[in-house]
Amino acid sequence: MLTGKHNLDPISQSVMALRPRSGWQKAAVALANKNARILWALMTQERTCNAGHASERPRPPISAVA
Repeated sequence: MLTGKHNLDPISQSVMALRPRSGWQKAAVALANKNARILWALMTQERTCNAGHASERPRPPISAVA
């Protein structure tokens, strides 16, 4: 929270955008929640951490589009 404005990563930027709207305490809880969800996904799926990963919305199956 204190150094987020100096970081350019997507998580820091989203927390800094949330902070003026919700206050620093809710932004801190949102950051802790996001970190917990990331760690849970890494542990349960036995993956390694990729800081540059950008998630995207899943695409529908090809058969459903046609």
